[in-house]
Amino acid sequence: MMKTLCTIPVYNEDSKLIDLINQIKKYPYQNYNLDYLFINNGSTDYSAKIIKSNNFKFLNLKKNMGVGYALMLGYFYAKKYKYDNIVHLAGNGKMNPANIHQFLFAINNEGYDFVSGSRFLKGATKKNNPIYRIILIKFFSYFIGFWYKKKISDSTCGFRAFKVKIFKNFKKNFFKKELFTYGYEYFSYGKILNNRNVKFVEIPVSMNYPSKKNYTKIKPIIDRFIIAKYWIKGLNDKSEL
Repeated sequence: MMKTLCTIPVYNEDSKLIDLINQIKKYPYQNYNLDYLFINNGSTDYSAKIIKSNNFKFLNLKKNMGVGYALMLGYFYAKKYKYDNIVHLAGNGKMNPANIHQFLFAINNEGYDFVSGSRFLKGATKKNNPIYRIILIKFFSYFIGFWYKKKISDSTCGFRAFKVKIFKNFKKNFFKKELFTYGYEYFSYGKILNNRNVKFVEIPVSMNYPSKKNYTKIKPIIDRFIIAKYWIKGLNDKSEL
């Protein structure tokens, strides 16, 4: 049976972590041979203590290195311990662990290599997503899909799963300081869409923010510029995965 690692970057999420962990315990999916790896990214609150007290696998960083860096560590961990698939799950509770089985079904049973979540497909939900953000995401997704002739409904959803083996030159292509923040997620996504050998699909997921306030750590201007920059850079990068 294929082994799957679900990586969960965490930075100062103690107010949301307990609910997320309870959801994870409710949907363990032993049938999918699934492990969870929390990556405490230099939290200064009680996040690390909460993770340790619940006996999950975890990596503890002394300072915040960026979400991209944390996800890369998850990849290296999966590679080292011979996992077949990786799932990315946010530490702030906006993504529902109950959706994980849909990603793994698409990979293990339908033969997809890279599965990305969408809050806009039929059956998805997007509670407390700000209207302005929904408009921006739809506009950018339309632009990406039109320009590159790909069917993309949600270009910024970080809820995804993929086969470890699709990346042949991971360290060379991605382990760069410029990608340590949000750049990695979107640069890698762009490269995936640019690769004809990767079988890709979107599936409906829940992207429900816990509240309308403090729903994201993304800075409105700087980080959105980074997202757009590396999305486009990835789409134009012709190097091998």
